[in-house]
Amino acid sequence: MNGKRFSLGKAPFLRKADLTRENTSGFMLDFMIALAPLIIFGWVKNGLLPFIDNNTNFWGMIYPLILPLAGGAFSFILEFLWYKFIVTNKPINDRLRTTYAPIPGLLLGMIVSVSTPLWVLLIGTIFATVIAKLLFGGFGHNIFNPALVGFLFLTTYSYSGLMSGTTPFGSAGYLNPTEAATIVSGATPMGVFNSDPFTGVSQLIEEYGLLNMFLGFTPGAVAETSALLCLVALIYLLVRKVINWRIPVIYIGTVFVLTYIIGAFNGYAGTLDYALFGIFNGALMFGAVFMATEPVTSPRNPNGKVIYALGLGVITVVFRFASRIPEGVAISILTMNMLTAIIERFATKLRVEPNKRKVVLQYSLVGLLLLGIASFPVVSSIPEKVEAPAYEFEYVSNEQDYTTFNFLYHINDGEAEFVVTTDQSHNILEISNSDYDNDDAKALIEEIISSNKINNFVISASETVDSLVVVVNTRGFGGNITSTISYDNDFIITDFSVEYNETYHMGEWQEANGHPRDVLPAEIIANQDDLDSVNVIAGATVTSNAIIRAVGVANGYVDYLESIEELTLVGKTQDFETLDFVYIFRNADGKFVVNVNLDGEITSTIDETIKTDVEAVVEANKFTDYIESATEDTLVIKTKAYGNNPAITSTIKFDGEFKIVEYTVVYNESYDSEYNNWDAADGHPKDVIPSQVIENQDDLDEVELVSGATVTSRSILRAAQIALDYLKHLEALNE
Repeated sequence: MNGKRFSLGKAPFLRKADLTRENTSGFMLDFMIALAPLIIFGWVKNGLLPFIDNNTNFWGMIYPLILPLAGGAFSFILEFLWYKFIVTNKPINDRLRTTYAPIPGLLLGMIVSVSTPLWVLLIGTIFATVIAKLLFGGFGHNIFNPALVGFLFLTTYSYSGLMSGTTPFGSAGYLNPTEAATIVSGATPMGVFNSDPFTGVSQLIEEYGLLNMFLGFTPGAVAETSALLCLVALIYLLVRKVINWRIPVIYIGTVFVLTYIIGAFNGYAGTLDYALFGIFNGALMFGAVFMATEPVTSPRNPNGKVIYALGLGVITVVFRFASRIPEGVAISILTMNMLTAIIERFATKLRVEPNKRKVVLQYSLVGLLLLGIASFPVVSSIPEKVEAPAYEFEYVSNEQDYTTFNFLYHINDGEAEFVVTTDQSHNILEISNSDYDNDDAKALIEEIISSNKINNFVISASETVDSLVVVVNTRGFGGNITSTISYDNDFIITDFSVEYNETYHMGEWQEANGHPRDVLPAEIIANQDDLDSVNVIAGATVTSNAIIRAVGVANGYVDYLESIEELTLVGKTQDFETLDFVYIFRNADGKFVVNVNLDGEITSTIDETIKTDVEAVVEANKFTDYIESATEDTLVIKTKAYGNNPAITSTIKFDGEFKIVEYTVVYNESYDSEYNNWDAADGHPKDVIPSQVIENQDDLDEVELVSGATVTSRSILRAAQIALDYLKHLEALNE
């Protein structure tokens, strides 16, 4: 030999020849101690805290603790049975002391979703322990990390659907019960990252904060989300000399650097937030500390560890940015497991190679190979330079369409004017010139709309026989103000109410001045012909002016009604006295009413010159939600069902205090074929909604719809609202 010291960076547990009954047990104890805080944290985050918040039951509280413990128990039992009945050439106690028997199932139970059924975990544990470990000859002979093989088996086959389902104790997929109740999308940070790796990340950082991501209070697997506890475990295992620093540190560092470079090309050059997001979320920290360092499947040679760790980092970034796989850690580790033997031979041979130039050359080639692979996700993530479109749009004006209450934006394209229709949230509904119905043009149009938003507008308007009610939005000091203004048939304001969330506990406002919503409506009604006479509230002038401005917006709608020339339907309602349908029309002669009975027959006398047109409008605007019959204590209400199904019939009984006391629903809808997301465990709307209505009839917003049957649920809820409106009418008559 050449006299060099030949070292493989030996750690006692890494070589099968060094395994003894004592040191193996000691290392497994250290490993379990390092895992314990993560298991406890996973239980607190996913079980105890949701239980304290009343989002789960007792079983849901202990389930996140049961999963890893059950996985460990499954693995131990499987190895016990294996060495008891199949491989019996050595005392079973000696075998189990030196094989890390519980570890595959324990780790698997920590990296699955909190919604994973125990029987699915058992199948994954069988695959991890028997297929990936014992069939290879047991500990010391397996090629792949057993826990990750079991995990990949579960996520690749049909079990992934079971792992992402909803449980009776409130969890859903990788969301614990509290997260499932508050996160609408149902996605984990890495799921959002996979669908939108750049804009989505900034939104996630704003929503959760990097500190919460570091601590682990984000959606994810049962017990792998805390980067902090993974770092604590890393330090402990390094101090105890259970693992070597090269693999976890270089692995995490490689992902950090490559993620920063990719982020720098996409607007994150001046901050480390993007790179920190990449290492704090998903399974990276957990995989780097507990999976990539697995004693049998990682290299022993120090230089081999470096190559192995660099490969892990590069492949993880490739999967994260250049594939549809949202994580990449599990597949990266298994991929490098396949190359461990090759890396070991390569690095060991070069370690004793006397020709330094040859050593440098070969390591340089490996470096170039890894650099070439790493360049793929970097280059593919560089945004393409988009040339500015040739459109030259110019804003002309905007207005509200009082027939639909949508907004109309008039825009000039340099030659002619076109109109863009939006809803009241300023989302584009239609572009009159189809040449501009493309992404480039829409981007410019949206900029114009965003710079010229309509903040004062009519939300809705309804006209009855005796009145007109206009609901108006105006912009106040801290948000939107909703004003409901009622007119009589002479367009005199008879009632005015205001809702907003603004407060006035600072500045010039004094409590003695009163809130604008309480003081101004009466003044406005009294001075509606001269709004300049209305005194604004000192210290709340912006809010006061916004409320006064609402009258001008509503009067704009009144002017529209008075200008109508053609036959126009401006309102419809049901007469609670006769149960007839009432249609409110306007034309050049003003307002007139058409009554229609429950059989659809027009009972009003109509001018023959417009009768045909009126009949056509009535036919096109038939009532779908209405009271079919009413007795002294019972209402029968019809509401529209899902699709073309027959109407839903609700029978509602009420007492002498005008409260609903009994509610039954009849309909013929089927949920097995028409509602893909409906779960029988959620119950039928006809059974679930009525009892909630009775309990929450003072506030129907508290009624929870049945998931997968929301259309039917809302229909039943509409019947309840009609009944409550009718009871309010009766109560007013009784007074």
